[in-house]
Amino acid sequence: MASESSAPATAAPAAPQTYSTDPALYIYTSLTAGSSHIVTATSRLETILRANRVPFKAIDIAVDEKARMLWGRRAGKDASGRQRKIPGLVQEGLVLGDLVEIEEWNEYGELKQHVQIYYDDFTIPSKSAAPPPIVQKPVTTSKPALPPVAPQNPVKATTPAPQHPASLPIRSIVEEAAQKAKKNQLNALRIKAAAASAKVQENEGKESKKEETPAGLQSPTSTGWKSSDDKTIETTIQSPTTTSWKGSLPKDVDPPVTNLHGSPIERVSKEEIEAVEKAEAIKEESSEEEEEEEESSENDKKPEEKK
Repeated sequence: MASESSAPATAAPAAPQTYSTDPALYIYTSLTAGSSHIVTATSRLETILRANRVPFKAIDIAVDEKARMLWGRRAGKDASGRQRKIPGLVQEGLVLGDLVEIEEWNEYGELKQHVQIYYDDFTIPSKSAAPPPIVQKPVTTSKPALPPVAPQNPVKATTPAPQHPASLPIRSIVEEAAQKAKKNQLNALRIKAAAASAKVQENEGKESKKEETPAGLQSPTSTGWKSSDDKTIETTIQSPTTTSWKGSLPKDVDPPVTNLHGSPIERVSKEEIEAVEKAEAIKEESSEEEEEEEESSENDKKPEEKK
């Protein structure tokens, strides 16, 4: 029994902290929804809390399911029966109010009467930047002390006074959300640019693999082409007189017509063509012959007129 009582008692594990037990003040908003009204209202609510030096945290209910369920169950309506809308303030699982109510409290200086001031390492500002607590001096009835006499040769301080952490600029949650969206957009553009450059390089590699036609020189006598490796390239040449082709028939020229309407077409020589042209040619008469014909026609007309 004595040994059991002298043994040190083991500490019970701390219960996990939830939104219902967390004493910190939360801004419930939805910046990822993309609504300009919500972003503007969130920025205004954040400005009011900073001006009153009230520490807070921010939660995006679009990505936090527990926070979204808590707001849906407990948002309710205000005293006038108006439905509360995000953004709003939540502390220890209770919805304190939305922007309309916070604006009214701020106007009459009643904001700190509805919230509890709580700092930790994750609040804005953090615990390290919290202002020192105000110590009330005891009231005394003694005579006020005389002000200290300044020394004759005061030493001027050369180093500037350290700036209080609370006065340092703090990044807005709206700015952080905008920076994250900008970073995601830049990453997407970089991925698209890398894919486009890879596709261009692939196309250039395919084009470089294509075989190019070797350049050569044409012979002035045989009209043949000679390639760079001293090999004669066969070409097709059409005769200007017989319209026949020398070499293999080119692919872009139709073959000669050998049949028309079922009848075969025979080829004739150049001499036969010239003989046919001479036989069918029309003889031209000279000017003297034309004059003689006109005189004879006039002579024939005169005896007819005398009759």
